[in-house]
Amino acid sequence: MKQTTGFDHVTLCVDNLEAAEFLFAKILGFEVIWSAKDVGGNTSSMDTVVVQRGTAKIALMQGRDKAGKSQINEFIEKYGQGVQHVAFEVEDIDAVCREWEAHGVKFSGPVKEGMDGFGMLKQRFTYPLFPNAGLFIELTQRQHGEKSAKTFVRSTVESLYKDIERDQKSGIERTIIDYDDSPLLVQKQKKSMKKAS
Repeated sequence: MKQTTGFDHVTLCVDNLEAAEFLFAKILGFEVIWSAKDVGGNTSSMDTVVVQRGTAKIALMQGRDKAGKSQINEFIEKYGQGVQHVAFEVEDIDAVCREWEAHGVKFSGPVKEGMDGFGMLKQRFTYPLFPNAGLFIELTQRQHGEKSAKTFVRSTVESLYKDIERDQKSGIERTIIDYDDSPLLVQKQKKSMKKAS
């Protein structure tokens, strides 16, 4: 993936957003660069604070249960507090998506677009990397000619949240690739069976 320029941010699911913000902003020396409350919909939502120190950005998220359980709270119940996804910054998100999809990568929804006041922001989530694991990848494109998005956009974050909520409601757990059709996985299973016999 030659168009990757680096890590954009890491997102952490937390039980107590106020305490997490205090830890990063008051103790670890990060600066709050963006925040939003009640991002989601009528079923569930989240509150989020994004902190930055140098080029390191961390998004902190706390769930809000409403008619249903917030995906953030569900993630914490299954996997504990911690990293939900990592975001790679890419030069051309559409080209990377085409490349990945040609290799069987599955995304939870289409590319989201919005303006943060500095420039265009494009984002897209994959499904989780591994079976029975919550960690997934986000692709982010911030640079568009002379303009570059620096923060986040409520509408794109909300749209990404709703993609995951839709899948949460379906109850079907998906992964980034179809592991049952993976030649490497089939080969590994055959080797394991030979060793066992």
